[in-house]
Amino acid sequence: MLGLAVGFGAVAAGCSSDGSGASADVRITGCVRDPGNHRAVVTGEVNNGSSKRSNYVIQVDVKANDSKIESGLASLFKVESGTSKTFTVHPVGADVPSDTKLTCTVAHVGRIAAE
Repeated sequence: MLGLAVGFGAVAAGCSSDGSGASADVRITGCVRDPGNHRAVVTGEVNNGSSKRSNYVIQVDVKANDSKIESGLASLFKVESGTSKTFTVHPVGADVPSDTKLTCTVAHVGRIAAE
């Protein structure tokens, strides 16, 4: 996890994260409790709306019954302009009881042009 956090800082240094840019490229497609390990699983999709091939770092927040319980990160590399890629986040946090209503949101998106 440390490598991912360090990587996030490097990618975020020159990123776009405003509402009209990078964050508009990301959507959550699933937010469920994994019955095997009792943790949240978040799935989503990035559609690169920029004119350049880009790298993304996406932070998602998970709420259980309207209280934030955990956050997680996904990284996608070399997403071509106009194309889509999917991601899955397995946030590390508390066990989620079986009858808990989960809500997942995109908290932050970092996007930087890929070399």
